[in-house]
Amino acid sequence: MPVHISDSAIYRNSWATPELRALFDDSALTAGWIEVMIVLAETEAEFGLIPAAAARRIAEACGSVRIDEGFFSEVREDFERTNHSLLGLIRALQRRCAGDSGEWLCYGATVQDITDTHTARILVKVRDIFEGQLTNIATVLCGLASSFRDTPMCGRTHGQPGLPITFGFKAAGWLDEILRHRQRLDEIGARIGVGQLAGGVGSLSAFGPDALALQQRFFEKLGLKAPLISWTSSRDRLAEWLNLLALITATADRIGHEIYNLQRPEIGELSEGFAAGTVGSITMPQKRNPEISEHLGTLARTVRYQAAHMGENLVHDHERDGRAWKGEWAILPGACLATGKALALLNDLLEHLEVNAERMRENLLATQGFVQAECVMLALAPKLGKQSAHALVHRVAMEAAERGIPLREAALAEPQIVALLGVAGVESLFDMGHGTGCCARMVDRVLAQADSQSRSGQDR
Repeated sequence: MPVHISDSAIYRNSWATPELRALFDDSALTAGWIEVMIVLAETEAEFGLIPAAAARRIAEACGSVRIDEGFFSEVREDFERTNHSLLGLIRALQRRCAGDSGEWLCYGATVQDITDTHTARILVKVRDIFEGQLTNIATVLCGLASSFRDTPMCGRTHGQPGLPITFGFKAAGWLDEILRHRQRLDEIGARIGVGQLAGGVGSLSAFGPDALALQQRFFEKLGLKAPLISWTSSRDRLAEWLNLLALITATADRIGHEIYNLQRPEIGELSEGFAAGTVGSITMPQKRNPEISEHLGTLARTVRYQAAHMGENLVHDHERDGRAWKGEWAILPGACLATGKALALLNDLLEHLEVNAERMRENLLATQGFVQAECVMLALAPKLGKQSAHALVHRVAMEAAERGIPLREAALAEPQIVALLGVAGVESLFDMGHGTGCCARMVDRVLAQADSQSRSGQDR
């Protein structure tokens, strides 16, 4: 029976998408390692390092292996007997190879040559999946930013109303982050799609005089790039990958947490789309909980801790260190699965997001004009000086709050303000659309960037 929650028969789909799980399960892992070993044998035969007949027989035997529970039991028994990560699999394959062809399996290679190369191939596929997910999310956010470009709402700092903004501005801020993540994914591709074939200490000593050419050919067959030098103890590529996943899921968490807060009934500006049959509480039947937003936080936290674990794995002893390297087997799949699920949930959350523009307006009105205090101060600043204008508006605002009256009323009752700005001038500062600054124009800039990035992606 499964132990980890991501493999639970009940909860598994809350922790991973089927598409990503299929890349990381035991069968895919084993099949991937076997494929790398087949290509290695074929390449070594091309360079005369092993007999061509042996390479053909290895390919025939390994290509026809049925990866089932019986095969796993066979490999597990040898692993437990030898305590060697790959020897159990090699011996199981060797028994299936005709004649002595199995003697040439993994010739000159070490465990990391096989496993790191497979990992690089998988991460290339995962990166492509994530790029597609981010593109879909960006498309949804473009729609929100455009539709609500001019929809006013409270901008909040320290949890309190500060100044008016627009909801399109908030959505464009989310979009801007997503666009940067898409750029980062594009940039990291050159670093994660690098294979490993180095031998015991990274010197390629077992691969003959044409070792570097053999290495190059091996990676060409697998769709990877050859490293300039062995990276058996240099794990910065994987640390960068994990930290990128932490950034991506943190953005998903940030968006989810904002929706979580704005869904509170006393605010009510945003809410998750409601699916019939969803139950928020088994004891409070009325509850409509922000389940997706909360789960984004759960997934993001797991990825952040996996990224921290990967940071620990950067320190190796000498040319290879199993203590650090094997930790990657535990954290890489989990981080990729959690990130993929977070992006799928974020897309669903945004696609079905309920935006209550009327409630946004009501909440602005409920501030009784106090969110326009900066506008009043800035209108007075050229006449009084900024510090003096701040002191005047601060005094009027504090008095108005104490008396429970709107700031507009208090400002019109202050002779000095009226003398400097006039009644009409004061009243104009409290217009609902006043004070959002360059929010709409910045939305336009982000949308233009999204369009440019999209067209650039199509050209690649």
